[in-house]
Amino acid sequence: MCRNIFQYELRKSQNTASRAWRCIAEDLPRVIEHFNSTETAARAESRLQVCSYSMAAADELCMAPYVKSFDGPRLIMRQKIDCLHFREVASKQRWGKEKLLQLLEVQKLCRYERRTLGNFHAGVCCSESDAGVLRELNAGMPLTVIPNGVDFNYFTSQLGWSGPPTVLYIGTMNYYPNIDAVHYFFEAIYPHLKARVPEVRINVVGHNPPPEILNWAKFQGVQITGSVPDIRPYLKECHVCIVPLRLGGGTRLKIMESIAVGRPVVSTSVGAEGIGMKNREHLMVADDPELFAEHTAELLRNPELGRALIEKARPYVQANFSWSVLGEQFEAACRRLVESRSH
Repeated sequence: MCRNIFQYELRKSQNTASRAWRCIAEDLPRVIEHFNSTETAARAESRLQVCSYSMAAADELCMAPYVKSFDGPRLIMRQKIDCLHFREVASKQRWGKEKLLQLLEVQKLCRYERRTLGNFHAGVCCSESDAGVLRELNAGMPLTVIPNGVDFNYFTSQLGWSGPPTVLYIGTMNYYPNIDAVHYFFEAIYPHLKARVPEVRINVVGHNPPPEILNWAKFQGVQITGSVPDIRPYLKECHVCIVPLRLGGGTRLKIMESIAVGRPVVSTSVGAEGIGMKNREHLMVADDPELFAEHTAELLRNPELGRALIEKARPYVQANFSWSVLGEQFEAACRRLVESRSH
């Protein structure tokens, strides 16, 4: 895949309090400061000068400082728009120190976005809505929208259901939108689902769950796994995948992976935005907690309905969100950038 790979360890000071105060006092956003290393930047700059690269790609805003000295074509890849993410997170929090810090981070990120995007010649983002925001921040930068996708060679179809009715939620559990989604599910949706399907089991699979998420394992039949080496066994074991997201932008890897494996999905409209899938044709969509529970119970009781959804959803995902298709789009975007800067 690559001619060379160079790894740079991120070494941070143990004095997190001093770093936090420095972020407050200075104009550097916390998310940028976390990945900021003078030593690593010097090593990366040396590598960029020694090697003959056609272009440099920074994966996310936090990596932008590491390619600013590169004098060739520079491309930035955006999985999400950081300032929008922090603004959305802050909107859901109560007034207090953490909310004020989030709002301060929003202001710093907006300024940093405007300064930094001007250093790049092109960008790639995951949704049209994110592209609209980036165009407001830098109207002159060419953008290509390439959604998140799924590796169909890794997530192969696993037909057939067995065992007790099992519902699965997948997500990095130290990421606030996923934390909010889990709380929303257990507080608002789970009681309705349990009333309809008393024997239901719930698996929450994802890296680094905080104590408040681990606490939901107090319910019978609920498992909070933490990090797992492979999510495919959990996908194969489940009957329905849920996406009760209320926050976050971009497209949803968890929906793509679930459908690739052949598991029907129930999602909120926020969880399913940006992927073009239709309610009751490709997946089930509900923003009302009781209706969300009813859709989930309906799929648990009626496997044929789930198979009908997958029969339409899987070819759609494969045609629009497979790595082979998206990889060709990304290669084309890189070639356009290099060719445009060579004239």
